[in-house]
Amino acid sequence: MVPHEVVEQKIIGALGLEGSERRIAICGVPDEAKGEALLLLTADPIEMDKLRAALNESGVPNLWIPKRSVVVENIPVLASGKLDIRRCQELAHNL
Repeated sequence: MVPHEVVEQKIIGALGLEGSERRIAICGVPDEAKGEALLLLTADPIEMDKLRAALNESGVPNLWIPKRSVVVENIPVLASGKLDIRRCQELAHNL
């Protein structure tokens, strides 16, 4: 099992997004080969090749590195400011 929050923190660090409003979220989507693949929802366009290289360089396991990213209008959050996981999953599955 891949810890989505840990992956998000690694990506936030690689992109220099610390301290900003939530700009990314990781979701699991069905994958025929592996059962589940990670999808990066992002409010900003991201160069995945550069992100993959930065994550590899920082020692993140390949299994934890998302293969795809999708730009969305905004990342769903609850009134408390926490990630709205259910809405993120709905977004990911409707793409």
